[in-house]
Amino acid sequence: MIKEVSSFKDILKMIDDTIALLKQQLAENLKKLEDARVRAEQVKKLRETFKNLLGEEVLVSGKEIDLKDAKILINPDPLTELKAIEEAIEKINTTILTLQNLRKSLEPWTTVEVPSRITVVVREGIPVTILLKL
Repeated sequence: MIKEVSSFKDILKMIDDTIALLKQQLAENLKKLEDARVRAEQVKKLRETFKNLLGEEVLVSGKEIDLKDAKILINPDPLTELKAIEEAIEKINTTILTLQNLRKSLEPWTTVEVPSRITVVVREGIPVTILLKL
């Protein structure tokens, strides 16, 4: 995505807005993670019980379809679901840290007055290139 802004303060506001949204998503996903952990623990205990009773492991898991850049998990077991949620939370945390570091690096630039608009190239919510024309 390409955005045009009039100042570096606008870029910081864009970063702050993205961080706020990501923190909200993080809170929602942490609730989902806790639910998934409870379900995963229940399944673990149930599998152990079956193993003790039957003398062998009982595995019931869904199907995974690989689409190169994504996966479709049909009827995933709670452990697989837990792993997917943990990966999503890790990605959100990494993005928040990246944005916070970028914001800190850009703060000194807020005093710079620019003669024209600033073009910002944003990839996955992170400004990756800032085009400043003099």
